[in-house]
Amino acid sequence: RLAGQQQEINNLIQKKIAVDEENARLKDEFSNLNQKFKDKSRELKDTEECAQKKEEQNRLVIKNLEEENKGLNTCCADLLNDLEKLRKQEAQWKTEKSGNDARIK
Repeated sequence: RLAGQQQEINNLIQKKIAVDEENARLKDEFSNLNQKFKDKSRELKDTEECAQKKEEQNRLVIKNLEEENKGLNTCCADLLNDLEKLRKQEAQWKTEKSGNDARIK
């Protein structure tokens, strides 16, 4: 009977050793996975910060381009007005020249 109990104790010790080894392996695996999770979380946070910075830069670029476009539109309008004035002046000069040419003849 004592030998049977000793055998049972030895079996339980072997099971405990196996469970302890599995537990240690799972703890290592958990630790590795936890570290990977922390690394990925940090990477995600960095990526999100980078994306926010790029988005802000893009907003600034768009704002600057819109302001530049507004200035260019104003400049174009001014140039078109000047062109129209010059065309009217040219037409007036042609009329005057035609009149002068007629008087000269």
